[in-house]
Amino acid sequence: MHVLVLGATGYVGSRLVPRLLDAGHDVRVLARTPGKLAAHPWGEAVDTVRGDAREPADVRRACEGVDAVVHLVHAMDGPGYADRDRTAAHALADGAAAAGVRRIVYLGGLQPEAGTRRVSQHLSSRREVGDILLAGPAPTAVLRAGIVVGTGSASFEMIRHLTETAMGGPLVLPLPDRAWNRIQPIAVDDVLYDLVGCLDLPAGVDRAFDVGGPDVHTYRSLMSEFAAEAGLLRPFPVPVPLSAPRLTARAVAALTPVGRGLAEPLVESMRHELVADPDDLAALDALIGTPPGGRTPYRTAVRRALDGVGAAGPGPSDPPGTGPLEWSTTDTHDVAAPARAVWSVIETLGGPHGWYTVPGVATLTGHLDVLAGGPGVVPRRHGDGPARLLPGESLDRWTVETVEPGRRLVLRAADRLPGDARLELTVTPTDRLTSRYTQTLRFTPRGMAGRLGWLAAYPSQRFVFAVMARTLAGVAETRYRRDVRAL
Repeated sequence: MHVLVLGATGYVGSRLVPRLLDAGHDVRVLARTPGKLAAHPWGEAVDTVRGDAREPADVRRACEGVDAVVHLVHAMDGPGYADRDRTAAHALADGAAAAGVRRIVYLGGLQPEAGTRRVSQHLSSRREVGDILLAGPAPTAVLRAGIVVGTGSASFEMIRHLTETAMGGPLVLPLPDRAWNRIQPIAVDDVLYDLVGCLDLPAGVDRAFDVGGPDVHTYRSLMSEFAAEAGLLRPFPVPVPLSAPRLTARAVAALTPVGRGLAEPLVESMRHELVADPDDLAALDALIGTPPGGRTPYRTAVRRALDGVGAAGPGPSDPPGTGPLEWSTTDTHDVAAPARAVWSVIETLGGPHGWYTVPGVATLTGHLDVLAGGPGVVPRRHGDGPARLLPGESLDRWTVETVEPGRRLVLRAADRLPGDARLELTVTPTDRLTSRYTQTLRFTPRGMAGRLGWLAAYPSQRFVFAVMARTLAGVAETRYRRDVRAL
């Protein structure tokens, strides 16, 4: 089939396009900024039409000559998003009718039970878009999904970061009472399977289907099960009988990479129980079959996301902050010495040569690590010959993780820390006799203790590692000039 994808660079769209190509379909995408497609491996394999999904003329032009359209536009990009989504839905319904499109597939959201009052604007907008498309002449399949589980999914990243922040903190965790509402998540792989499968539905199928995984959870148990899969502590949850969605959204925005504009509608939707209709699931499975191996359990989907497997892993257009939280600081210095001279200094790190920073820091932190139950300082043994860096070798408080001789060294902290710390040292030639030295400290915190520990230690660590980078570059220049004069 010739398939048009609207929203191809979004979370689901960027993962759907390669599935469609693998299935043998010709794919066209509508993009406001076609240059952004270059970030994707499939960017040159699709037919690109420049335009806006909310402009009727652009959509009508993109629909010409296609058999089916997959509509994935629902960005929640600030106030007025419901109006923009409504405009895009009408543009597609009219454009598809004019072009004779034979099938529309739309990914919407699970809805609360009929008769529910004060349905959140986010869910109401998704239902309205589905209704507009179903009212058009083109046969439409509306897939209504809850939380999509995979790296880059806003709702999943919210769960990930809230869990990683809370776990390892207090033994008792207060949660809003709406965290006990039920939700049926679905793995991103299963969503992609359903979207591709619906393209081949018979023309007479013109309806909505609830979709979901095999498990029904509460929002609380989503966090608890994530913690179990990630090897985190699970404090005892205590319900707080308060409804303060705006305050909760502010907390979510402060503790996760999900911005407040996106957090508010997601938190607002938590007041509803969102469980798929089992009759819908059965009807869809009867029409398109089930994913290979059956629908994915939540814990399995979480494990795939944590391991970065396939569609559950990170993608090039995922928003900033996707994946585990990582803080980093970088120092870069242009060195008036060749790369080999800088590397020769890197090779002497640890042991009697020290770390080219504030005297006594390594010894002090080693003693503090012993008090915390860690290994402390493990002296490096240089032996009688020239120093060598080998994976697994100890360098005082660090363990060698990766070595690319003459170019790159990655060290992992052996200290007893509430998180994982790595120090990356890279030297790059800029000319025959000059180079650039880059030093990056990365820290992935574990729980609230890791976050607070980084914030408390940041000022002193920033100073210590900045001194190290500047001194190491200076030592390389001094030694190189001395060696040149000796010749």
